[in-house]
Amino acid sequence: MMNQPLLSVIVPCYNVEKYVDKCIASIIGQTYPNLEILLIDDGSTDRTGILCDAWQQKDKRIQVIHKQNEGLSYARKTGIENSTAEYLAFVDSDDWIAPNMFANMMQALLSTSSDIAQCGYCKMFEDGRTEHCNTENKAGSFEIVGQKEGVLLILDGRRWDSFMWNKIFKARLFGYIEFPKDRTYEDIPVMFRLFHHATQSVYLYDEYYYYFQRSNSITQDVNVAKKMKNRYDFYEAYYERTQFVEQHPEYHSILKYVRNFEMYAGMYALRDAVVYPQYFPENYFESLSGRLHSYPFSLRAKNLKSSPFSVQAVVPYFIVLELLILKMNPRWYRRFRLFYSKHPRLEKFLNRFDGLGAGKNQEKIKNICIK
Repeated sequence: MMNQPLLSVIVPCYNVEKYVDKCIASIIGQTYPNLEILLIDDGSTDRTGILCDAWQQKDKRIQVIHKQNEGLSYARKTGIENSTAEYLAFVDSDDWIAPNMFANMMQALLSTSSDIAQCGYCKMFEDGRTEHCNTENKAGSFEIVGQKEGVLLILDGRRWDSFMWNKIFKARLFGYIEFPKDRTYEDIPVMFRLFHHATQSVYLYDEYYYYFQRSNSITQDVNVAKKMKNRYDFYEAYYERTQFVEQHPEYHSILKYVRNFEMYAGMYALRDAVVYPQYFPENYFESLSGRLHSYPFSLRAKNLKSSPFSVQAVVPYFIVLELLILKMNPRWYRRFRLFYSKHPRLEKFLNRFDGLGAGKNQEKIKNICIK
């Protein structure tokens, strides 16, 4: 292990007694031996903490940290603060990884002198289905990506995703970012900042990470209060992303694209701020409608056949209609939204038009924002 740097694997754990054993077993079974495994029990109320303690007795590389519940973001932050390694990786406690994931990723990371390595992943469903997310037939290979292109690929979101868990980072990168407390989708504003401070990254095409799609996960909770919080957090993450691009001219080739994404997510947050104001910050409708009121938008995509970083997102037609009403008078919009929210059949009919002309990226947002 003299030539194998220490890798710290951070696993936030909250009420995952059904899944955590499989996750931890896949980590201790890695062919890369020089691991420091930090299990962060984030105030679990089931047997998760007990199971983590049992694993600590079995493997001396495991350290369990029990803390009060503060959410996924701060659990990751706790892991980083307690890590002693030069390299950091994250695994979600209901997922699992291939045995050679860390060995192959560390080899690529070190041989290319990169600051971030990431790999492909596949979605695993409760009914046994597998959905492969990498459509490029390049298994066994990797590519080196420069700093600017890496940031643009993360912002673009078609080839790369802002997940924390399919990557290995140099620990120094986390000195430039702050994890927001009690927020879902915190990896969206965190990830492009990590790539912004990386000199270069390396992407491995192999699908080493198994992303389990369980029906009661954080982002799929059907509780109204949690759903509205997710809606708020989702929009705020994309708002931060737009602000970042506006402040960095080197990424302006994708500015129209990220602006339209922010507007798309913002209109869905605005809809719910009208109907469920009690679940949003005070005067949130006024502040958000003020942001959106002067927002530029386009009815059509432009430059679709040029560089992928010059594509402007298509705005669905009914979103455009709502935005036009908002621009004319926010009070009219509030009345309009309240009216059709009280007529489920009308709302269902109108929502059919939200995705017209939408591409893959907008389908991603619609899946999170609408459902």
